[in-house]
Amino acid sequence: MEKIQTQYDQVNANALIDVCIAILQNQEKVYGPAYGRLAKKNTILFAAKKCGESPVEDAQEWDWTQVKEYLQKNLNRYPHIYNALIYSMGRTESMLQGATGSSQRISTTEVAKNLESGKTGEATNLKEAWKKSVDKLVFFGLMPTKVSYKLEDDSTVNYVVDDCPFRDCCEAFISEKIKKMDGRQICALGRIMSSDIGQKLKGGCDYFIDDFANPSCKGRIVVLF
Repeated sequence: MEKIQTQYDQVNANALIDVCIAILQNQEKVYGPAYGRLAKKNTILFAAKKCGESPVEDAQEWDWTQVKEYLQKNLNRYPHIYNALIYSMGRTESMLQGATGSSQRISTTEVAKNLESGKTGEATNLKEAWKKSVDKLVFFGLMPTKVSYKLEDDSTVNYVVDDCPFRDCCEAFISEKIKKMDGRQICALGRIMSSDIGQKLKGGCDYFIDDFANPSCKGRIVVLF
């Protein structure tokens, strides 16, 4: 397998907070204010628990700037605090429709499009789409630092993640039985990359987890057309 090269030792927490909040704000436009209140409450509940604090009772009434300030204030106590936002994406949509589904994928894709850097646009094949997606995430400091991959064929990329910084939210999804619409396990990295690659290829794309934290996470991104 080929290792993805990054010029940093850890993901950019502040950039991740901004990206995740943008996705949640897009979701709020889809579902309305009730989604926003639930998402803020779920975010702060997760973060407070990880920080060893009591939940903030009126967090659902905060605006997104207050949520961002709370998370950034506690970064030194919980460096992976962006997991609270990723968790909230899955938890909130699951509460509303029973599983994470297409609206979150659409929101993720829209935000991913806004992160384009350098030469962007459509891709003619999976290899090209994968490279563009990887380059984008590395450019913004969003790609985990220990990811390896192998292009299995024209429709499948296998990837392995060691010490994934998104592990906390994925563990919460497992313990709370929060799943994709197809009943399979959620992967934070797989979700954003498959959404982005699917947009570049202008077709269906999904991800599948074959092994979780055992000790590495192993997954596949698959083109569905």
